[in-house]
Amino acid sequence: MVRRTAGWAAIGTAVLLALSLWEGVPTRAADRPEVVIRGTVTDQAGKPLADYPVRLLKTKTILNLLHFSTNSQQQEQARTQTDGSGGFELRVVPDPKFDYFYLRFYDAKTFDPVRYSVPGDRDITRLVKTRTEVQVDQVIRDNPDWARVEAMLKEFGTDSNRGRILRSLGLPERRETIPGSPGRENWWYYAKGICYQIQEDEVLKIRRFDPVLPPRPAT
Repeated sequence: MVRRTAGWAAIGTAVLLALSLWEGVPTRAADRPEVVIRGTVTDQAGKPLADYPVRLLKTKTILNLLHFSTNSQQQEQARTQTDGSGGFELRVVPDPKFDYFYLRFYDAKTFDPVRYSVPGDRDITRLVKTRTEVQVDQVIRDNPDWARVEAMLKEFGTDSNRGRILRSLGLPERRETIPGSPGRENWWYYAKGICYQIQEDEVLKIRRFDPVLPPRPAT
């Protein structure tokens, strides 16, 4: 009986200790100082980009002892968007359960990949762990094809059928002329699985297919 009582006492002590440690986690997080992250977002010409999304992501590594492997878990901790002058501000308490923190200047729902190149994430882990104020300025670079797209938009007009296709999908990966049909051509977008057959500015056919890699140029 004495041994059984001692065993239950040990289990009770362990449970109480675990609960006390669990309850202590939020308190320690709340005690951490707030970090203010400020900055600006501009295009490569220096023009401020208004209403541009800015996201703070947190990442941690999870160890799987059963399979002796690791996985990465990423979550969005906060987000905002720039004001009319391209400025932004985030006020956060870094989550102590996560190891790394990044600023992401990208949201697939609003990003314009025809106009801009997707920017890489900015690692601000050391800054948010050692400072209470952080400054991060981001330049959003043009898509390398934008100059050619812009020239074609001026040639065809932004409100034309060809202009709308260009503004939506960018440069076609291949422009194929149709023999014996002057002014008729196919605009192939292999990676997006679509081809437009165009006569002057009239869209004659739209062909859809499973996205594929563009054919290699003839050597």
